[in-house]
Amino acid sequence: MKILDTFKKFMETVIVLVMIAMVLVIFFATVGRYTGLFAIPWSEEFARYSMIAMTYLGAMIAASRGSHFAVEVVGMVFPKKVQNIITVVNIIVVDLFSLFILKQGWQISNKMLTQGKLSPMLEWPLGIVYMLIPVGLVLMAIYYTAFNINKIRTKEDK
Repeated sequence: MKILDTFKKFMETVIVLVMIAMVLVIFFATVGRYTGLFAIPWSEEFARYSMIAMTYLGAMIAASRGSHFAVEVVGMVFPKKVQNIITVVNIIVVDLFSLFILKQGWQISNKMLTQGKLSPMLEWPLGIVYMLIPVGLVLMAIYYTAFNINKIRTKEDK
């Protein structure tokens, strides 16, 4: 689907930019610390939140390529019909888990935002940072579902 491909390319760009920013901040913080010229006290917190963003948004990219949730031997042992059933069960489990995490994550994030909790150094709203997890998992489920539906259709066409 065109819209999913376009969004995936956008997210890949975002992830690369976050990684570049993280590497630069850590590099300059390390240079500043060891030369004694300056300090970037928020560098570790920035790196932590960047890593969380890259991990959960990157899960979407991996799922779009079918890099998650697969044991290749299972596909080799069973006939196509059984493989398709296993794939559908996988999709349902991943989607249900992602919806559960979305619900729980939304409640936690909303509570953090309502209480006005901020990160210690950057003073970013922690509810936004915590929301990366459920959003990333829901995006992963969407792309995982799309990838596997496409895979099932391709198998049936052969």
